Amino acid sequence: MRRTTVGAGWWGWGVALALLSGCGASQGVQSSSTPEVVATPEARNENLTTRTVTFAAAADTHVVATSPTTSFGSSETLVLGRSPDAEAYLKFLIQPFEGTMTAARLRLYVLEGTADGPTVYDPPGVRTWSEQTTWDTRPQWGGYWALVSAGPVASGTWMELDVSDLNVSRSSYLDIFMGGDSTDGVTLASSEHPDPALRPQLVLTVESAKDHPPPRPEPIPVSGTPVAFAPSADTFVSADAPASSAGGVSESLRIGSTPEKEAHLRFSVQGLTETVQRAVLRLRVTEDGTEGGPSVFATQGAWSESSVTWNTRPSKVGGTLDRVPFLASSGFADYDVTDRVRGNGDVTFGLYANSSDEVSFHSREVSSLEPQLLVWTGTPRTPPTDECLTRQELLATTVLASQDTFVTPESPTLLHHREASLRVDASPRAESYLEFDVQLGTAPVRRVLLRLYALDASGNGPRLFKAEPFDEATTDWYSKPAIMGGVVGDLGALKKDQWVELDVTDVVTTSGRHAFALLEGSEDGMRFASSEMEERGLLSVAPRLVVITDSEPFCSYQGTPPSGTTAWVTQSSDAAAELSTHTAPAPDGGFAVLSRVEPPQASPPSAERTDVVTLHRADGSVAWSRSFSQPQVYFERVVVTKQGNVLVAGGYMGAPDLGTGALPRGRGMFVMKLTPTGAVDWTRGFKAWFQNANETLDNPMQVFDLATDAHGSVLVVGTFWGYTDFGAGPVYSGKPFPYDDTYPNSFVLKLQWDGAYQWARTLTSDLLRGAQATSVAVDAEENVTVGGWAGKGTDFGSGAITQSGAFVTRWDASGAPRWSRVIPVYFSVLSTLALLPDGGVVFTGDFGGRFTFAGQEYASRGPDEYDGGLRDTMLGRLSATGAEVTLRQLRDVSFADLVVDASGNIVTSQLGGGSRLGLGDVGPTEEGAALRPTVAGFGVDLETRWVRVFDPLQSQLLLSPVGDGLVVTADLKTPFELEGHWYTPRERRSDLLHFKLRP
Repeated sequence: MRRTTVGAGWWGWGVALALLSGCGASQGVQSSSTPEVVATPEARNENLTTRTVTFAAAADTHVVATSPTTSFGSSETLVLGRSPDAEAYLKFLIQPFEGTMTAARLRLYVLEGTADGPTVYDPPGVRTWSEQTTWDTRPQWGGYWALVSAGPVASGTWMELDVSDLNVSRSSYLDIFMGGDSTDGVTLASSEHPDPALRPQLVLTVESAKDHPPPRPEPIPVSGTPVAFAPSADTFVSADAPASSAGGVSESLRIGSTPEKEAHLRFSVQGLTETVQRAVLRLRVTEDGTEGGPSVFATQGAWSESSVTWNTRPSKVGGTLDRVPFLASSGFADYDVTDRVRGNGDVTFGLYANSSDEVSFHSREVSSLEPQLLVWTGTPRTPPTDECLTRQELLATTVLASQDTFVTPESPTLLHHREASLRVDASPRAESYLEFDVQLGTAPVRRVLLRLYALDASGNGPRLFKAEPFDEATTDWYSKPAIMGGVVGDLGALKKDQWVELDVTDVVTTSGRHAFALLEGSEDGMRFASSEMEERGLLSVAPRLVVITDSEPFCSYQGTPPSGTTAWVTQSSDAAAELSTHTAPAPDGGFAVLSRVEPPQASPPSAERTDVVTLHRADGSVAWSRSFSQPQVYFERVVVTKQGNVLVAGGYMGAPDLGTGALPRGRGMFVMKLTPTGAVDWTRGFKAWFQNANETLDNPMQVFDLATDAHGSVLVVGTFWGYTDFGAGPVYSGKPFPYDDTYPNSFVLKLQWDGAYQWARTLTSDLLRGAQATSVAVDAEENVTVGGWAGKGTDFGSGAITQSGAFVTRWDASGAPRWSRVIPVYFSVLSTLALLPDGGVVFTGDFGGRFTFAGQEYASRGPDEYDGGLRDTMLGRLSATGAEVTLRQLRDVSFADLVVDASGNIVTSQLGGGSRLGLGDVGPTEEGAALRPTVAGFGVDLETRWVRVFDPLQSQLLLSPVGDGLVVTADLKTPFELEGHWYTPRERRSDLLHFKLRP
């Protein structure tokens, strides 16, 4: 049996996925409205190939007990049996091959059959034999390493044995041991047989995904069933009749390029009360299909169904919304148009040809087959009114297929459960079968959804049936499972490299084994990813069931309102999908955000990267935004000065120009200053190097944190290898260049407001684990406070420390040492620090071991283990003079960010752990709850003031303290509900979400 993997994720109340035939995650918006180039039918299988590689035996022999000193290496046959005892050995030289092996079959030609064929063994460590081996000199091995047995085999046929579990390595020999299981014995053709076509073969099935684009994300969850809108107008227009408006009364919408024909549709979307999560344009194909399906665009310009002509038609705008290339006659197709449908109002679409092969869809004049616009929205919720913000949600549990395979009458006895794809075809015939081991539990089931990843396009995808449970290891064409009942779902037209989804709620009603069959819908040669695809590390797109159940009611907030409740929410509206990097408050109550544009799915690692700097006003609106597109440039930290300038720091390779000239060629870090209006004022670059013999090596530098003072100066901390020059001559890190098991040392750099060098310090340790400065802050007196980890021997300016551990140190504005404090536990990390209004320091980190802080002893869960055991989290406070004040030890809490608001309250973000902060239960208790994003507020005594747990988000929460609250920034990749309102990513990849919490 194959494995079943169960995972859990959380969606908002009312989330229920409906049947979306052929509709998966969206394609990105293109920058041009030029029609797409149509691939030829042969191109459907490009980028992902399945092939076989066959090897002939390099050597083989058998030995017989009754001829103990005779070698049979030159024999034309291999004999195996039990009377007398006879064994056989084969050796294959595995030449290098491209791709990933998913299956291996041993093919042997049977000269004389038997009622019980031989067994293949894999005795570990036993490889000593040759064609001169005899019974007396044979390898000594036991029969308990049996891999597979043949069963009955007939004379004059090929015997195929699945040996995929053997260790098949490129450029090496593979040995196969065989023993007889019957007294009548079996005779096989050997590698010396006079007919080369009958000699032993090892056949490998090899999959290649080297050039395949990364898989698209699974469809975003949608709430409830869709609202269906019929067109308020539809028509087609033709270039060969430029003044005709006859298309407005036609029963078909015709699209083609010879002559040019376009179809236009208008929908009046009304009555929506929540954010749109998904929108699909569903069209029914007439008897005229195509292999060059049209593209859907948004259009602009007024038009009337009764009068619009080719000469007065609307124009398309923007990029392609979607395309389904292959359309079968009398089938249907779903076009994802979520980007265009954002709420109530009229929306218009145009269908534009990609082929001279004309296609037509039924128009609204055919009422039973008319076009539909299907719109899913978030289920309306009443904002919680009680103090703990009680919520109830839906839990989505993913169950991977426990078994899957396909069968075909072309090779009726061949097993295909080791292959990475599931095939479905009408000619040549192929059928696929899947099975899931489902445990529904006691919670009410809202939906059960089958998700498959289409590797090819099809004009008419397969139909889904319920089937009897089966054993993949024995399922061939003759033993395929029986079909149970009628059609469960029809996949319709499918796009390549897309998730497809079918609602199977009505047939998965109990716990246990549930099997399905995919039967032919066309002769397109359809393939879906199998479980083997994911297991072999090709693509993580195994078939899966998503079981959606109700959660128990839970408190999402503990504390005293209004602290931690929402003041406002904004969502980015840029066309490009973005991922958040860092945030910082601005002096006027606004905030700055660093983000990067999410690259297209198939972008290589060396592709140009676009980083974005955005300054927001106090209400969350955008004051300005500036994009920087460079390969190998990485924006890491941002800060806003009191003068309103924006400082950015990060890393680079090469010699990029960020606006004021090329940075020093090599590898290093940069600092950039933007004016209050977003113009680049200056940039400074610093590279690291090491001179090795006659070669200069470019070494990496990494930025960890950035701060500023009242004059707009720059404080930056990070790590480097080898040498660098900040402006006062070369300085050495103590670590020449990166090598195994060694970590770099750190720098602290201060630049004047105009970028001029002021001072720098290197923090060096001779230990393998270098000193690491991870966080920096500047107080009202312009003292510079830095935190991190340091090994003994590190000098902060007052002499080398004698113990290793997490540290906090302070210098004055000129870089002279004030004080330092080390928490003496080797296995520790200080993640981040912030300053209190009185100049004190609060910090977060984790540790494994023992130490004393403010007179109290602390020990982790395994303090005496060699690596400190399981780590515990610490939240600590030092006075303005570095004295130890207090510390909290927490378990199963992972802090992500730490800030101090204007009132001196401490706020952290973390994943889960809300119930472990001392205010009682907060957040759901079911599986997966630990990964919920959480924000918590603490007083200066480190006692918890409030805790807030949110809907799942696929990113950490970044915090920016503003004058009257706290701005939280995260990546919005799935629908997100906040106090009764839904937010959905516009691009269905990643928007930036910002919301302000009250202090």
